[in-house]
Amino acid sequence: MGLFGTYSRAEGGAHRRLKTKPSRACVFSSLLLASVSIPYVSSEDTGPSIVPDRVRRHKDCQGLKNDRIPPQPKLVGADFAENASEYSPLSEKGATSAECKNGQAGGYPCNNVNLLSMLDLDELNASINNPGRKKNANDIWGWTDKESAREFAIIGLFLGTAFVEITDPHNPVYLGALPSSGDPTLPLFGIEYGLDTDWHDIKTYKNYALVVSEIHEHGMQIFDLTTLLTATPATRFKQTARYNKFGDAHNVFVNEDTAYAYAVGSDTCDGGLHFVDLKDPAKPKNRGCYSQDGYTHDVQCVIYAGPDQDFVGRELCFASNEDTITIVDVSDKQEPTQLSRSTYNHGYTHQGWLTEDQAYFIFGDEIDEKSKGGKTQTFVLDVRNLSKPVMVGAYSGRTDAIDHNLYIVGDLVYQANYRAGLNVLKIKDISKAKFTEGGYFDVYPNDDTNNFNGAWSNYPFFPSGVVIISGMEQGLFML
Repeated sequence: MGLFGTYSRAEGGAHRRLKTKPSRACVFSSLLLASVSIPYVSSEDTGPSIVPDRVRRHKDCQGLKNDRIPPQPKLVGADFAENASEYSPLSEKGATSAECKNGQAGGYPCNNVNLLSMLDLDELNASINNPGRKKNANDIWGWTDKESAREFAIIGLFLGTAFVEITDPHNPVYLGALPSSGDPTLPLFGIEYGLDTDWHDIKTYKNYALVVSEIHEHGMQIFDLTTLLTATPATRFKQTARYNKFGDAHNVFVNEDTAYAYAVGSDTCDGGLHFVDLKDPAKPKNRGCYSQDGYTHDVQCVIYAGPDQDFVGRELCFASNEDTITIVDVSDKQEPTQLSRSTYNHGYTHQGWLTEDQAYFIFGDEIDEKSKGGKTQTFVLDVRNLSKPVMVGAYSGRTDAIDHNLYIVGDLVYQANYRAGLNVLKIKDISKAKFTEGGYFDVYPNDDTNNFNGAWSNYPFFPSGVVIISGMEQGLFML
């Protein structure tokens, strides 16, 4: 099929794709797969059973672990200014603010993006830190209280999840953290790999945060975010509830229009979509699975309002499934239906997001820069015909960095590209995969090589327009 190609399975196809190397989480070319047989786990009303006696996928990203470096100091603030001739916090709006001037915001390379403030890993871990434990940051999301319009950053850490009020983005307030519901340093199922689990993933529904992790038997933590409105800074929070119909999961997505969460990469449903009913968020209920296409790494689910009239009003999920973009109609949770699967010359299909008109799906591949070299690739899939999507092409970016997570607001694509930090692309001609770079903020100034350090994710959906980034070795940035 050449560089780009697509193929589709007929609607209602029942046979399941078998992958030659099934994997959990992000898998890199250097990953050595380890397998173990998992005993059958069963109890009444547990939802989808944990798959018995199957090959267990390796739970960690060897490439990520190979590239680990110690936490990095702030490149803004009073301490940094002592040795910085071009920067002084006294002339900024906050203690860690830095206007982008001549390509620099304090010690961070930038273009058209100002640093409003930042918190480092010591500050984020203050209420849950244990001596000798890692402090790395990972996923990030946000929450806005509708009544007060106060805004909050929610950032995943090795040991839990931290909450920061950013209503005044120049002067953020660390409110505290929620410890993980499991121990990330424990060996997997009693087998010592010398590896542990680095990340938590977070989404929100109404006034609740939902937190998943690949920690064994973590489940999904549920936290009432209104607790933050009266919280004392540096509080060690307690979870409101816990959903236990899966143990570990790589990620979770929430469709607020239908009150459903979709856990993916879990130890149920062959790693596919695990449906969770959130109509009573503190008492979520399992509503089944979609497992016919195997492991899902990330997903976006919407009430479809795009150009394909056959599916308007249906709830559709656009799943990044390691080597395909798979579109599934989940309107009927008892009989979800696969509409199509689209592939390309892939490394590892990681994550993507629909354009606001739902006509195109823009996504990233987490291995191609590492395995093939070249500039950061941003892929575009034409989904105007949901049964027969067409791969449009790929845009080559400015740096060699690996892309990780991207989100779209209007005609802007906000990308967290590891060592290159936040990259903002402006859609120029989506039908030809053409973009222009609107700006960037580099959280890892040393270089922009294809290694797994720097920006993990971003959240660009605050009403105020503030964009937040999680730096794995750096902390939380408000831009």
